[in-house]
Amino acid sequence: MSGFSTKLTQKIIISYLLLVILAVIASSYVYSEISDYLATESTTENDIKLLKTNTFVSQLYEAESLSELALQTRKKSDFNTYKQHIETLYKDIDELRGLSTQEQQLIQLDSLQLLLEQKVLNTNVLRKFKTQDQTSAAIDMALEQFEQMEANLGVITAEGLAPNLEELSPKAQEAIKKVAHYLNSNIPPDESNEDKARRADSVLNVSRSLLREVKEENMLNLQALTKQERTINRTNLELSQQLGYILASFEKEILVNSINDTIKKETALKRSIRLASGAALLGFLVVVVFIFILNRDFWKANLYRKKLEKEKKFTDVLLKSRERLIRTVSHDVRTPLNTISGYTTLLEDSKISQQQQNYISNIKSATGYMTNLVNDLLDFSQLDAEKMKPEKIDFNLADLLTETAQHIATAHANEDISLTLKIEDTLERPIVNDPVRIRQIMANLIGNAFKFTLAGEILVKANVIDTLEPKLVQISISDTGVGISKERQEVIFNEFEQAPDHRAQNYHGYGLGLSIAKKLIQLLGGALTLESEVGKGSVFTLKLPLVFGQEEQKDVTKVPPIALQKPLRILIIDDDTAFLHLLGEMLRSENITPILFSDFNLVPMADVDLTYDLVLTDIEMPKVSGFDIVKQLLEGKYGHYKNQPILAMTGRKDLKKEVFTSKGFLTVLRKPFSKSELLQELGILNQVDKMVHHEVSANLKGNGLYHTGLLESFLGDDGMAIQQLLETFKKDTIENQMSLKIAFLNKSATALSSAAHKMLPMFRQLQITEAIPILEVLEEIPLDYDNWKNIKIDFDKLHRFLDKLLETLENETTKSPVYNG
Repeated sequence: MSGFSTKLTQKIIISYLLLVILAVIASSYVYSEISDYLATESTTENDIKLLKTNTFVSQLYEAESLSELALQTRKKSDFNTYKQHIETLYKDIDELRGLSTQEQQLIQLDSLQLLLEQKVLNTNVLRKFKTQDQTSAAIDMALEQFEQMEANLGVITAEGLAPNLEELSPKAQEAIKKVAHYLNSNIPPDESNEDKARRADSVLNVSRSLLREVKEENMLNLQALTKQERTINRTNLELSQQLGYILASFEKEILVNSINDTIKKETALKRSIRLASGAALLGFLVVVVFIFILNRDFWKANLYRKKLEKEKKFTDVLLKSRERLIRTVSHDVRTPLNTISGYTTLLEDSKISQQQQNYISNIKSATGYMTNLVNDLLDFSQLDAEKMKPEKIDFNLADLLTETAQHIATAHANEDISLTLKIEDTLERPIVNDPVRIRQIMANLIGNAFKFTLAGEILVKANVIDTLEPKLVQISISDTGVGISKERQEVIFNEFEQAPDHRAQNYHGYGLGLSIAKKLIQLLGGALTLESEVGKGSVFTLKLPLVFGQEEQKDVTKVPPIALQKPLRILIIDDDTAFLHLLGEMLRSENITPILFSDFNLVPMADVDLTYDLVLTDIEMPKVSGFDIVKQLLEGKYGHYKNQPILAMTGRKDLKKEVFTSKGFLTVLRKPFSKSELLQELGILNQVDKMVHHEVSANLKGNGLYHTGLLESFLGDDGMAIQQLLETFKKDTIENQMSLKIAFLNKSATALSSAAHKMLPMFRQLQITEAIPILEVLEEIPLDYDNWKNIKIDFDKLHRFLDKLLETLENETTKSPVYNG
């Protein structure tokens, strides 16, 4: 699946890379086309040139108007205005010259500027000619003045003869000034009127002749000027035509360039559109192809995911089966181990030889090893399933370390190994953590140190690290043992890993100690490290969060057993009639009166003649659970209950004792329990004169299907009681087998689980190992279970075995109506 995921990721990356490459290629090409498109933006310069040209033409027309005005008014101020306007046109020509790149255009602009300069000169000459045309009018006015002077002579001035003297030609101005001077110089000072008249007439005649000559000469000049004016007008016309040709050529060039630029733009735009369309089509095809590929891979991924989910469910079932197996095997191993340990203790107290004592020591060692293995398997199973929860209580770490180390050292007292403890005084204060788990961790680590050290020293140091926040407690266990190589240090904390060169020849271990220790340290929020060198020893260092207790730890007085006195009466409630009958027989053998009820609803509520000293109830019952029973008793609903102690019985190992005590139970007995365990909880074990132990036989008649060893530990040599118990067990098994069949046919998980739970206690007491694992699976079947085909094989196997078991019980009880042991 990992490889498939990698391939799918690679395909996605490749698809995106192709799309990116395509986008880069298309973008670069479009960019080049846009660059070409923008390059045609030289039309902006053409537009500016065209705008300047149009502005220039408008200014030229305005200059033409100013030229006409100057010629009409013949005023010098109007001509100066015209000349200034022409100079503005020179600046426009310079700007157009800067926008032009062709040599021909520059030549034309230079010609245009020369023509404008020539036009200015021609206009000025023409204006002066028109001004000279006023000389005749001045002469005519002077002649009229002569007519008036005949009657009255006085001082005559040139301005009086010609008011516009300044605007006349220099020659006319000089003639008029001479006439005025002549007239003034010939006026008689004191003459009679006749003399004055004769003299004035003479003067006037001379002046008239002089002015007429000037007029005639002026007429000749006017004719010449008229001819010159026609020449100048023709020149101006040619100038205007030439200017029009130049401007038309200029506009044509601009227009052609503009059309060419437009064509280039359209061509570049069409190419860009074609490229963009092609890129979009190609991108769409790439997307479609990769969508198809990725969809195909997605369906494969879904298929693999479904297979993985199926495998995961199967794995979960296997893990649960492994957990149940470990639990079952642990229980089935622990029960005979307890028996072996008990018989070993009895043998030690008897008179035996030294050789027999050695045999017993070996048995005790092997039994202890097996007990530790079972406990470690259970702890490992709980840690692996993350079902173990740490407790947080106050305890003295220094005392715990000292007790644990000295206990292990005592077991190795005959070896040449010294133990040294260095515990910081600060740790004399109580801390808050899980003392049980820390003791288990230290026992594993210190035990390993002794196991792998032939001779030398083991040092246990504990100190506080207060430079960090939160504070830490550091515990190191160093030894001078065989050490661990670098390669092995990488895997030494794995499950079932062992050092290959340890010294224990008869006790090889099983490789769970360090793995469980590390998992427990991690559960407590700490860390475990290792430093080791082959031949020099090892140092295990663990660090745990440190929280000091609020108060000094007080001495805790152990709660003694109930310490009830015989004779006793015990109210017992259990839905398993066979187990109920077993308890009754066992208690009667100890002169204890059992009051038995298979259903709590049958217990009378009124304060009738029902007296008892203790209540013993099962927890998981179909009608009224043990928790409901203790609740109703404590609420005072039953008049015969006078606050007697209540004990719980259960086959569940996942519920802690605190769960039961918090509900009102005094303590809890874990099924299966022995007679001595029950009596010890009742506090009357020391009152029993002698506990009779029997060697556990294979079974009643040696057929191997069931074992009566535990029954014998309860009932002793009472063969009749065992026979009756087996009869009850056979009857209940027939009923329970029918309940299992009905529940399976109806596919009722609840009924199936209830029937299996009811059967398990007696099957465990009789050690029917072939059926117990299947019943435990059925007991824990989920309420919404729907895969009935998976359990059909085990279900059929269970029924075949039950038929065989019932047949065997029928034969044995028929052959042995009276049990004689």
